[in-house]
Amino acid sequence: MHTNPLTPAASDPELFRALAEPTRQRLVQILLSEELSVTELIAVLRLPQSTVSRHLKVLRAADLVRDRREGVTMYYRAAPLDDDLRGAIQRWLSRRPLPQPVVTRLQRVLRRRSDGAAGFFQRIGKRWDELREAAFGEAFATEAFAALLPREWTVADIGTGTGFLLPTLADNFDRVIAVEPAATMLECARQRVAESGAANVTFHAGDLDRLPIEDGACDLAIACLVLHHVPEPARALAEMHRVVKPGGRILAIEQQAHENQAFYEMMQDRWWGFDREELAKQVAAVGFGDVRHHDLRMVQAKSGAMDSPGLFVLTACRAGSARR
Repeated sequence: MHTNPLTPAASDPELFRALAEPTRQRLVQILLSEELSVTELIAVLRLPQSTVSRHLKVLRAADLVRDRREGVTMYYRAAPLDDDLRGAIQRWLSRRPLPQPVVTRLQRVLRRRSDGAAGFFQRIGKRWDELREAAFGEAFATEAFAALLPREWTVADIGTGTGFLLPTLADNFDRVIAVEPAATMLECARQRVAESGAANVTFHAGDLDRLPIEDGACDLAIACLVLHHVPEPARALAEMHRVVKPGGRILAIEQQAHENQAFYEMMQDRWWGFDREELAKQVAAVGFGDVRHHDLRMVQAKSGAMDSPGLFVLTACRAGSARR
């Protein structure tokens, strides 16, 4: 014999009071199939916001509806089904068909939601790069890659200049050693680190071909746009080999060989960049192995930007077992 689950039960009068209103039954039916916001429910039911919100409040009090916040939007869904009377009522409601106009409006709302994000990216197109850069800057992904390297490393920034790498290095490694021969540059680097709040950076004034670092003290030595300022790059490379422990690595970023007189004079360079293969030979000659290098992709010059040479990156490893 068929039993109507809405037959009054003295055990839970609040539940039946909540479902005595047909609109609230309709809300539960809809929310059993989809999680929706108030705005979406208004569109599906074609009711004022105050009415929808009032009914949702009653359903929440009866534990027939749950909510969650996503940003500034509150989403509603039917409470999970269980084996009590509440669950039996929900199952009964889920088997009742929704009116076709409600189904049509619900499908339209869900289609609009699905198209929303895709439509935004379709409209924004190439401007997405500009928006992302304006919001987060250019280097956030590159900075994040440093998290892949062992935290316990000691890293030397050879020729740190104004220390633009130091905050990122300090965030990702236990100890950072900054070396710079120019007193003014070194003071800028100190100030930058102080402003970042890092306490794991030590500073040394010293020439790059006579590094004030103990033998084998570093897991990684970085020379970013430094070697073309050094009188004898081979001696600087030999010093980097000395301070890197067996199994340690170096990373050098350098200018490609060029003939741009204006750039050369403006930057007060000693060398006109380097041929990648030739620099790789010098690196190998001082004792490094596994020498690798490739050109770096550079952002295309924007209007008014200087005509600068291309860059390449070179990595190498000192023979021996790396400490982990």
